[in-house]
Amino acid sequence: MKSLTIVQQDHPGLMAEVTTLLERNGIGVCDFVAQAVGKTAIINLTVAPYEETFRLLSDAGYQVVASEHLLVRLGRQAGALAELSRRLANAQIDVRGMHIVNTDENTGIVALETNDAEDARALLKDILL
Repeated sequence: MKSLTIVQQDHPGLMAEVTTLLERNGIGVCDFVAQAVGKTAIINLTVAPYEETFRLLSDAGYQVVASEHLLVRLGRQAGALAELSRRLANAQIDVRGMHIVNTDENTGIVALETNDAEDARALLKDILL
């Protein structure tokens, strides 16, 4: 799963600008997370089509970074995220981002961004979606 991150100076209406640009160009949003850190806005998007959206946002003047997320399935027990983190750390794979995207009674799906998606994919092949 590929995602885009916009890093921009925050201002009133920024979310409206970004979402309206996507709407006007028929871009489907699968996931959208935004937060302000001081005067900086950080907007994470999972969209389709990915490459077209990257160009669209860049051409509109937004600072956009592309990344790939792996989806893994974990059991819903205490320590599952810690075990995943240790597994990656022991393989010297740096975790750049992690968030739970879905849960049910028994399992959770975690989106994971690392410094090396290929090595992480090989390491986690037993739990990769």
